[in-house]
Amino acid sequence: MGVDNGRLSGPERKQQIVQATISIMAEQGIPGTTTRRIAEKVGVSEPALYKYFPSKKELLLEALEEVGNRFVITLTGAIDEEDNVPDRIYAMSTALYEFVMDHPEESMLLFETVTAARDPEIRSALSDKLIRYTGLLSGMFDAGKSEGTVRKDLDTTVAAWQIMSLGITLVFAFLLGLSDILTREKALLAVKEILENIVSNAST
Repeated sequence: MGVDNGRLSGPERKQQIVQATISIMAEQGIPGTTTRRIAEKVGVSEPALYKYFPSKKELLLEALEEVGNRFVITLTGAIDEEDNVPDRIYAMSTALYEFVMDHPEESMLLFETVTAARDPEIRSALSDKLIRYTGLLSGMFDAGKSEGTVRKDLDTTVAAWQIMSLGITLVFAFLLGLSDILTREKALLAVKEILENIVSNAST
């Protein structure tokens, strides 16, 4: 059994369990994330886990929610409200690349969950985050139309998914060990080319 971390409050212990679950999921994948491993890492018995979570699935869902929130917070935190919309989106794209490079195990977990999880509830835990993120991008493009930095005829939903698809490609390339081919410069150049098309003739 893992090291006992002393007496923690209920919320503190619950957060400790979530963090341990994320760590194990990143190392072992979802199939290898057992309640035994989680309990050992936290330093409690397996039955003690159910004082905080009604089921293993609920624990996995909360852990995935936490990982997804980190992803979204990282990207939105890169926004400088003083910048115009294309510059904000470029900053978010840069933050996405850096998130993948700085958090490879969590990035792998996000990709694995969306593409390989069989349970629809677990898949939707992160697909909802993708929908929220693309909705944010779409809203930013709409704001760009108002400020005159985005083409009036732009389909903002399509543009949002174009940016997201580059991010998904980046993660996929990284997992295949191709980050030396799809370098930071090339990945962000692709974003710039999309944004140039979005910005071009914005005033017309």
